[in-house]
Amino acid sequence: MSARKNDTEAGTRERILAVTTKMLGTRCLHSISIRDIAEAAQANSALISYHFGGKEKLYEEVIARQFDLYLTQVVSTFRTDGDIRNNLKQAAKALAAFHRTNPHWLTFYFRELTNPSSCYTTIVLPSIAEASRKATAMVQAGIDQGIFKPDTNPRFVVQSFIGMVNYCFMTCRLQKDLNIAPAENIADYLEFVTEMLLRQIEARP
Repeated sequence: MSARKNDTEAGTRERILAVTTKMLGTRCLHSISIRDIAEAAQANSALISYHFGGKEKLYEEVIARQFDLYLTQVVSTFRTDGDIRNNLKQAAKALAAFHRTNPHWLTFYFRELTNPSSCYTTIVLPSIAEASRKATAMVQAGIDQGIFKPDTNPRFVVQSFIGMVNYCFMTCRLQKDLNIAPAENIADYLEFVTEMLLRQIEARP
């Protein structure tokens, strides 16, 4: 197979994945037909089976890619070395940047939580378990280093931190419709969240 043909096929595959990801951001899989995807991707419908083995496998590829990006772009910032306070701030920025470039991730995540497909046990659960483990380890490192109070519950911190950042992006449309913060000043909100958590858990001299 020529390099040009390989490039063309790779481009078609990526286009199919991109349009399917966008469609799934507002519609469930069962409401989207192979023809819908093919038309949006400007591709022959047979290519979906050729590249992915059908609509369900295409969905799995979309979810796998989204959660791979989450692990690479967000979970990798949950570090236990250096200044844990700074690590927490950097993690908040990474999570926000991820949501900006992957605006449908939260839709996929909560869809799998409330109406799980086979992707839940094979893709979503392992990814979130890894994220939870590393985030908890990051907070525990702060406790071990004497930066955070010894009676701090790492799970409470992680749940609060992730929840407050995620909720901000879940409700962006509502914030804009109501013309309320932090729709247009995410950076200020992130600083507020991290500083509020740090004030609660930092050890005092």
